[in-house]
Amino acid sequence: MKEQLRLLQQLQDIDTQTKEIRKTIEQVPAQLAPAKQDLEKLAGMLTIERQQLADTEAWRAEQEDIVNREEEALKNAKAKLQEAKNARDFGAASREIDNKKRSIHDREQEILKVYEALEIGRAKLASHEEDVAKLRAHVESEEAKFADTLKELEEQAKAVTAGRADVEAGIDKSLLKRYNTVMQRRGTAVVEVRDGVCQGCHMSLAPQLAIQVARGESIQSCRQCNRLLFVPEDPAEESQAS
Repeated sequence: MKEQLRLLQQLQDIDTQTKEIRKTIEQVPAQLAPAKQDLEKLAGMLTIERQQLADTEAWRAEQEDIVNREEEALKNAKAKLQEAKNARDFGAASREIDNKKRSIHDREQEILKVYEALEIGRAKLASHEEDVAKLRAHVESEEAKFADTLKELEEQAKAVTAGRADVEAGIDKSLLKRYNTVMQRRGTAVVEVRDGVCQGCHMSLAPQLAIQVARGESIQSCRQCNRLLFVPEDPAEESQAS
């Protein structure tokens, strides 16, 4: 039984180390999640800014096209003024000229304001694009580092589990089944008994069970948590036995 317990403890050490490595592997991507979320958010805002700028550019172009048409209409109105043959035609042409001039002036003022807004918008966009580019470069750099870290952790896990099959082979199948069941449920399957107390669930053992565990003639389970129990050997006795 002592050899079986030794193998079970060895197996548990392997599984515990592997579990910790796997836990670390799972946590690695999460470390970069906040930066990725920020990048996604900023990239989305950048897309909106570009679209707003494009819409403003389209509006400016449309207004300039209208101004061009208004200026052409102004030329026609001036021609009508020169060709006016009576006061009524002269007045109508004069009013049309005034309206066209006013319309052109108002639109040109709006276009001028849009030009100024576009310059500010382009500057902001360029600055935000630079920020996003820096953040993206940082994320890509960190991803590369994490890829190396994950590779190292995978190699560690592979090294730790390399001898697991050999250890399993030396354990009685029914005992191994008990171990795997408890390990899956509890996270630890083999624990020591100290002063009659299971160190897995910290519950006191029944006196008869504590005696059986201390004898070490068979591998007993805790009645509360089902973990496999053992009492560490006295170092002095172990030294004399060797």
